[in-house]
Amino acid sequence: MEANEQATAIPEDFLGQTPPLQIRVKRILRGLRTLWRGRFAFFALLRWKITGGRRPVRISLLVTKKCNLRCFYCYAMDEITDPTIQDASFEKLTGMIDEIYDSGCRWVNVLGGEPLARPDIEDVIDYIVKKGMLCELTTNGYYIRKRISALKKLDHLAISLDGNKEANDKARFDVRGKGSFDHIIDGLTCAAEEGLNIRIHATLNKRTMAADSLDFLASICKKYGMTFNYSENGLPDIEKMDSDFLLSSEETMDFYKQYDGLKQKGYPIVSSNIAVDYAEKWPLKDRTTIYKSDVPNLDKESYFDCTLGRNQCFVTAQGSVYSCSKRWGDGENAYDVGFKAAWDNLEKLDCVACKELGTIEQSLITAMQPRGFINGIFNFVLR
Repeated sequence: MEANEQATAIPEDFLGQTPPLQIRVKRILRGLRTLWRGRFAFFALLRWKITGGRRPVRISLLVTKKCNLRCFYCYAMDEITDPTIQDASFEKLTGMIDEIYDSGCRWVNVLGGEPLARPDIEDVIDYIVKKGMLCELTTNGYYIRKRISALKKLDHLAISLDGNKEANDKARFDVRGKGSFDHIIDGLTCAAEEGLNIRIHATLNKRTMAADSLDFLASICKKYGMTFNYSENGLPDIEKMDSDFLLSSEETMDFYKQYDGLKQKGYPIVSSNIAVDYAEKWPLKDRTTIYKSDVPNLDKESYFDCTLGRNQCFVTAQGSVYSCSKRWGDGENAYDVGFKAAWDNLEKLDCVACKELGTIEQSLITAMQPRGFINGIFNFVLR
């Protein structure tokens, strides 16, 4: 049997599996290191919580536009496929990191494109970590084995995987149209054996929430002591790209209603119950975004204020600063006007909250909502 087949086989008792002791010890030690390094991010969050107002605490930094995959639902595809956009030099990128640090941020999520496709990615990670910033990274998994020395320095690693082989390869394929599943599993296995703190990130759709894909994700996470989460895709008109991809709002809510039962059964789902609760009691039936004009007519207990654009944002490979993937294209360029001015521009946001589960989860954590924050500590740090 090939190594990938061994890694992806689902044993009947998969919910009772635990990773080997050596891996668990490595992960505990890394978790303790992250707790120590995360103290500066904690203090930045606490200061934001106490003082109020707007302060960038967590920044998603796209360090490259290069990507070897062509996932049709990618929100950054406009930059990835634009030949006129060039990656920032190391000097220019680290200058941006300095500006982000000076703004008060102590938590960076490294993204792309595919961040591990950047040749100097280890130097970039070193620069972030040496400044005392919490550093996480999201990857498509292709280059994990090649970049493992760099990844050992991270506080958290998210690997994109959309279910089992059949489900994943229909959405996540390379520039030649070939599926990415086998490469992802190889990289995931390598990272897990090194004891990295790993979360599998799947896009919620009809294929990934199917029983065989769900069981597969749970099985491989239980085997290696990882967690997984789903998030919806907010790309406009995505249903026109693949009619068999997107769930209806009713199907999405039916799936979330299963969450509590799945977690009680032992499925290692990272999403907190309180985030699911807010998604379930969403007050607007026909819209997934609440705007300021809606607030007077809504029960405040029916939604949670979004912190994207208030203490979080994205900085794209070309330097544009956006609040979130739904507001992609709505922002100024930090390389042109400076990060502070680009951040201040987000103050004009007219949205208040979104129904998207991943956004709710991020907001609960970065707003230090007690239950959401504690869930984040245990599932993202001490897993």
